[in-house]
Amino acid sequence: MAKFKIWMVALTLIMGVSFTSCVESDPTVTNPAIGQVESILPLVIKTPDGTKFTAANSLGDMNYTYNDFMYFIYSFNSDEQDVTSKNITATISSIVKLNSGYAMSSSDKGESNETATIVQIGDNPTNSAYYHFSYYDEYHVVVPIYYLAEKEITKHSFTLYYDESEFEAASGMLKLYLRHRSEEEKSTLMVSYPLYYNVFDVRSALMAFQSETGSLPAKITIYANETSKSNSDKLEDKKEELTAYTVEYPYKD
Repeated sequence: MAKFKIWMVALTLIMGVSFTSCVESDPTVTNPAIGQVESILPLVIKTPDGTKFTAANSLGDMNYTYNDFMYFIYSFNSDEQDVTSKNITATISSIVKLNSGYAMSSSDKGESNETATIVQIGDNPTNSAYYHFSYYDEYHVVVPIYYLAEKEITKHSFTLYYDESEFEAASGMLKLYLRHRSEEEKSTLMVSYPLYYNVFDVRSALMAFQSETGSLPAKITIYANETSKSNSDKLEDKKEELTAYTVEYPYKD
């Protein structure tokens, strides 16, 4: 249950909702967020609502560059800065570079490029009331992927694929297929928060769908091969059918 509570926090931070200290006398505001690197020296991260956070502290040697997606925790004194300001100088206490990828066209839906299963996407694949994935902006989706690894998460990569023959104006559904490629021989350990966040650029899929049907999709569904065994990511141990996760697309024509 603990990881589900974490997801509820994740949902609110991505939607731009902030929390302040429960102690009203404490002016310190501390929140997690996801944003893109806009400047390196000094480090400036811009969140989806347009707020720019400038790091007040040194973060040492970080392997990031412009437009990288970052998960970070910031804090600042609300007596000194307006919480509604779009330009905030803050102390960054934790920062992690997120995995990023693209949506690609494939007649086999990327099946030939898949070597491993995942555990699941988001909280609860059988209940749409739970958090599945979200939209960073109109062209990017943030997908929380539970998957198994062993020692090196850099040996795991994820790609979204789409098959243009499946585009239908009547359904308004854009179907994407999540494929997991692993170079590890054995994976038994669950990847921990926040490293399971993946950000995908789905612009090409959206534009192709709009070109074919005349409009943007009403919903996006991500299909994934999930494992049937908690300690295996082998494709031979996958569930009989792909698991579908659907979220309405909020950006209209």
